Amino acid sequence: MRHCAILDIGSSKAVCMIVSGEPDGAMIVHGTGVREYSGYRLGELPPKRELAETIVNAVHAAERASKLRVRELTVGVPAPFMKTVKSQGRVDILSRNGRVLASDLENLIDGSLEFEAPEGYSLIHSTPLAYYADRTPVHGSPVGLPCAVLTADVSHCYVDNEFTDLVAYALDGLGISVNSYVSSALAAACFSVPESVRAGSVFLMDCGGTHTDITLLKGNAVVESRSVAIGGKHFTSDLCYGLRLPEGVAEDIKRRYVFSLDYGESCERVRIPNEGVFDIEHSFIQLILESRADELCELAAEALDGMGERSIPVWLVGAGMGSMRGAGDFVAERTGRKVSVSMPKVSRNGSLSFAVAFGLADFALFRTGRTSTIKKTERLIRRTFDWRT
Repeated sequence: MRHCAILDIGSSKAVCMIVSGEPDGAMIVHGTGVREYSGYRLGELPPKRELAETIVNAVHAAERASKLRVRELTVGVPAPFMKTVKSQGRVDILSRNGRVLASDLENLIDGSLEFEAPEGYSLIHSTPLAYYADRTPVHGSPVGLPCAVLTADVSHCYVDNEFTDLVAYALDGLGISVNSYVSSALAAACFSVPESVRAGSVFLMDCGGTHTDITLLKGNAVVESRSVAIGGKHFTSDLCYGLRLPEGVAEDIKRRYVFSLDYGESCERVRIPNEGVFDIEHSFIQLILESRADELCELAAEALDGMGERSIPVWLVGAGMGSMRGAGDFVAERTGRKVSVSMPKVSRNGSLSFAVAFGLADFALFRTGRTSTIKKTERLIRRTFDWRT
């Protein structure tokens, strides 16, 4: 069995997962390490030493649980540390039979990179959004189609060099190298969202600890990303402040909460260490949590409306809000969009908070090698993939 290791650096925790795959596509989790930290804020990098310590501890925990040694990692790049550039590529089809070859796709993408890259960023993957054979739209892969000219709109994803430097600093003492950097949103969407939905366009709304990333994807390409400065920790801190509760008690109440439920005059009985047992009216809890959720949905709706039509569905992941019962219906009502909350069943760590980690594991195990173009640059690997072929 081929073992792979991934690293998901979220806004409030880091996850290292060691997995292997079966021939039938099943994924086996051998060990998982999860470590919380203070997190980052909308592109502002966390303290260097703190993140390094968090990553090291997560890797060591996964190694202990699996009894395996990590030598390479596939690392997810959160939306705040990425830039997406769209351009167009063109290639003349010169094969003897006038049909598109795999090498033509490589040349097309190379040609689409004739622009000045964002300063301070490095390319991690380029993915066609749509192909056109002699100006006729192509559904799926164009390989084998007869045409004279093949064009494509291409999405290029870049990672902030300061982010990769920080990861390299953390892994330096462990003797671990980075196999590839992958968009966290792209990995999560390709794992969580059915292929039939991704064939068009879909929004991935990832509600993490300190903020929510909203990414528009088309097929297997990132189109655009925006972030909202509200996450799961804001719900918890509101309960702590409003009801004078310890963080652990507030977090437990948040996780058990059900949106839009008629609680009537019922009460929540809570036990506070060293203070005793108290009754809190559910109406107070509802007011606090749904007020914050309304604010999040209002900001999310503004971002969604600015990126795409209301007909585009939304896929909600992340433990910040997605794990709260009724969250999907609540977000759908407030944003006026179709919202889904689900991901494939897994044997371990089935929470929505692990959607990115499983997406990265799925990429590392099964997507590498299926790419239409693989080119090595000095230190990064650029992958151009159409996983539907």
